[in-house]
Amino acid sequence: MQKKSLILKIIRIVSAVVLLVFVALESFKVHLIPDEGHDLIANVIITRTVAAVFFLTVLLESDTKVACRKPADEYLKSLLLVIPALLVAVNNLPIISLITGRCFVTESALWVALFAVEHIAVAAFEEIAFRGVLFPYYLKKCKSRLQVFICIAATSCVFGLYHLFNLVSGAGFGAVIRQVGYSALIGAMCATCMLITGDILVPIVLHAVYNFCGMLIDTVGAGEMWDVPTIVITAVLGTAVFGFYLGVFLKKKSFRLIAANEPEREND
Repeated sequence: MQKKSLILKIIRIVSAVVLLVFVALESFKVHLIPDEGHDLIANVIITRTVAAVFFLTVLLESDTKVACRKPADEYLKSLLLVIPALLVAVNNLPIISLITGRCFVTESALWVALFAVEHIAVAAFEEIAFRGVLFPYYLKKCKSRLQVFICIAATSCVFGLYHLFNLVSGAGFGAVIRQVGYSALIGAMCATCMLITGDILVPIVLHAVYNFCGMLIDTVGAGEMWDVPTIVITAVLGTAVFGFYLGVFLKKKSFRLIAANEPEREND
């Protein structure tokens, strides 16, 4: 056990040093790749992967269980409740505009693939940090369903406010404020799915799909993403899914994340 702890500490220190090096390179505008857009993708992949490793060591040293576990049939049933969230994530892709040709991908398949890897790295880092470490830590202190609801809301708001750091990188104030808002909502959805399934891979996948679909055209494409039908579908779907998960939260008597970490307690 002590050997495992020592190895995790060494990995955490090395990942922290590597992360600081790449942050410094970015601060001094040192590019690994001549093309600025491509360099940004590469930088994000490296820094977020290293950050994910850092928080993974924190998670592994904690007593929180956040992985797919038996009984398998219960886990598979819990995954069915994730389907509405997956629909929200996929709907972030401008499907109508892509079909009608109003927007399109301009980069090569290689850079689209790297763009996908970028968002897997981002999702892994943010979900392990917020839904893997922060959310379960405060969830353990909850004694009632109301407190669990407050925990989801509070940690999701913290996740949304975390995106204020994008102001430092030069993002516009209005765009960042919008990002704070929808990030908090997506954080709440991911936290709810984490609560239902008890598996950190679930919010990582949801987060990665949501970001990939929403930023594909802005980053590796061109054209108009939004139209009236897309806005209407997004609003209706978002409202319906919110209502669905609120109903699940109010009716479900136990959740896999709570059951895995505190089996003696029922969440009624």
